[in-house]
Amino acid sequence: MKKFGIWLVILVMLLALAGTPLASRLVQVRGSWQKKTAEAKVKVLELRKKSAEAEKAVEIAKGELQATIHGWERYWTAPQVVAGRQPGTLAVSLGTNVGFAPAGNVIPIVYAFQPSAEGMVYVGAFKISAAQEAQAALTPNWRLRPDEDKTWRYGPNWRFRSNIPLQHRTQFSNYEKTMLIKDELVAQQERNLEYQKNAKEKAIEQLDLRMKELNGDPALAKQNLDKYLIEGYHKSVGDLEGERNLTQGEVDDLRRQIKRTRDEIERLTKENERLADQAAGDVPRAAANNKQ
Repeated sequence: MKKFGIWLVILVMLLALAGTPLASRLVQVRGSWQKKTAEAKVKVLELRKKSAEAEKAVEIAKGELQATIHGWERYWTAPQVVAGRQPGTLAVSLGTNVGFAPAGNVIPIVYAFQPSAEGMVYVGAFKISAAQEAQAALTPNWRLRPDEDKTWRYGPNWRFRSNIPLQHRTQFSNYEKTMLIKDELVAQQERNLEYQKNAKEKAIEQLDLRMKELNGDPALAKQNLDKYLIEGYHKSVGDLEGERNLTQGEVDDLRRQIKRTRDEIERLTKENERLADQAAGDVPRAAANNKQ
């Protein structure tokens, strides 16, 4: 029994010596796992935080999506859209079988979008003027501008919505109002331009008439008209001025001749007076000589 105890003590000591490295290794492994566990807890907390933020973002996005869907309401995709008989009207392959029809006496408004390379492009608001089982006729619910329908791409995959959000409707209404003001301004400018063109044409006519009055009109040469109407005021006035100058020259010569004649008459009158005075002075002297 005593030997068994000794061997047991020896065995314990040997096991203790062998277990010391294992215990050290165990401590290292436990420390490593504790570190990994702490790091994992931190990551889990971060992931939980991110998950909560993502769930919140998803809820917000769902709310915005619901609000957006509520604003746009129902839509239809037309298999085919072609031009109607009247300018700006559409013939759509949608009808009463899909609820695309007037409701009682109310003519509903639908908002049309046409496909393009950039996506769906807004065309405008249309009234459902007539509807059959698989066909409907649409008329524009705005003031259609000239050749506006020529820019539409007829064909499949047009989308029609029963409603669009209020802010977009208000924006389109403002655009339409602005375009109406611009159209009225353009029409006013065109009327003004037409008035200016008419005024210019009349001014050119008046100028041509005045130039013919000044320079004459050869087309009137064979007509029995006054000279100034055929040759023009410019030549007629020039000829009259030439005749007037000749007449004034003749008148001046006559005046000079009259002046010379008057001067000669005055000279002769003075000479006669002198001779008469001289003759009167000689009479008494002659009488006295006779008396002697």
